[in-house]
Amino acid sequence: MSHDQGGWPYVHNVGDIIVSRGSVLGVRAIDDYELVYFPEGTGTVYEHGDVPHALDVPCFVFTRPGERHRYLFDEERTTRHLFVHFDYGALRGRDERFASLLQPSFHIVPAKHGSLVAGIMQQIIVVAGYQSHHWKRRLSALVAAALEEIAAFADNTPEFASAGYPVQISKAIAYIEAHLTEPVTIEQIARQSGWSHEHFTRMFVASVGISPKRMLLERRINLAEELMMLGSGNVKQIAYQCGFGDEHHFSKIYKRIRGITATEYLERCKEPIFRHAAIEVDPGRTFANRHILVNAEIK
Repeated sequence: MSHDQGGWPYVHNVGDIIVSRGSVLGVRAIDDYELVYFPEGTGTVYEHGDVPHALDVPCFVFTRPGERHRYLFDEERTTRHLFVHFDYGALRGRDERFASLLQPSFHIVPAKHGSLVAGIMQQIIVVAGYQSHHWKRRLSALVAAALEEIAAFADNTPEFASAGYPVQISKAIAYIEAHLTEPVTIEQIARQSGWSHEHFTRMFVASVGISPKRMLLERRINLAEELMMLGSGNVKQIAYQCGFGDEHHFSKIYKRIRGITATEYLERCKEPIFRHAAIEVDPGRTFANRHILVNAEIK
């Protein structure tokens, strides 16, 4: 049964169980949602309907209400798994941000893409075990965070996209980096892959998680923000230095993507903490020296 808890998941029960060799759980259909974390790959098999899924790598298994399934646990060794049963109005109401989780084919998430969620699952067990201050609300918040991250993975958002791109995509990204300050087009970028514009765009989104146009804009905006942080000119000068042929176009794009104007960002960068920042190459995803605005009304 669903409960209204101010928009948070309503947790029914949690557990951290070590199952005996060769055990079988099911066939069953549950009334709520279940998220299970297998910290180690084993010979365990999750059957959904008549389709078997080998759980031979660390992973999460997501099961929805009414779905018939069973677990055939490893016959050679014990199997540890952490689980949480819950209900959630956002899932029942098919909230669009969880559309990927609600697809009938979505069940398994490799844990290598979700180390944060692995930590959340472990913390869920700890919080439920100690039952300290506001523990039920904390459980709800932890489950909500885990679902948001798993949904982001299922949607192939950039932070979960493959780190090893096909060579054609790598060439295109290198071309983008080398021509940030030039009026390069997506057609020119696509030619570096040897694919058609349409096929290149599809493959780029599948590999990187965003379109090539969005990556080009993001890289140019990142460069502009570095220059603004260093005090390297006014908005018009920086727009031209970053490949935007028109100051007004740059300002419009910046406001749409970042939520504030470039002039406002330039003013924020005059604060002492940013004035002394050193800009260095950041090949990873640490977003070093980025002044990231979350809510415009919060200073």
